[in-house]
Amino acid sequence: MKLFVVGVILTTVSFQAINALNCMQGIEIRKGENNEMQKSDKPLEITECGVTSAVASTALLFTVKPSSMSIPSGDYKCYHLKYEEKNSDTSTIIKGCIYNSLNVCDGKFSSSNTKESFCSQCDMDGCNTGGRFAFDFKLLGLTLSALMAYLLK
Repeated sequence: MKLFVVGVILTTVSFQAINALNCMQGIEIRKGENNEMQKSDKPLEITECGVTSAVASTALLFTVKPSSMSIPSGDYKCYHLKYEEKNSDTSTIIKGCIYNSLNVCDGKFSSSNTKESFCSQCDMDGCNTGGRFAFDFKLLGLTLSALMAYLLK
């Protein structure tokens, strides 16, 4: 019976980890040659992709690149967009989770004084972070808890 319970827990955790795409989400404004962070409207955080996070990221993207809009789809991807204002040393980095049908790297900016310095789209967990190979500690914690529960009983 213990083995069955541990198997169900591990299968459930694995299934959720496979289906849920996690992306960094938020905005950073950097200033100067050293690219020091100036302010953060909302600190970057890892978010599980879903309707709420996709709508929030799409709305943020729409203010910068209104021509990149398309019909929403059922699956998601992460994006990382860095752009700069011409004649300025300020750069803005936007990261988030959007619908797979949107193409962040295409489309024009709402201002002609804006130029794109980096853009990427991906569909792996945490692929829009600085540390692409970050380990999912929640999954590790749940796995270790299930293993300890099995071994201690």
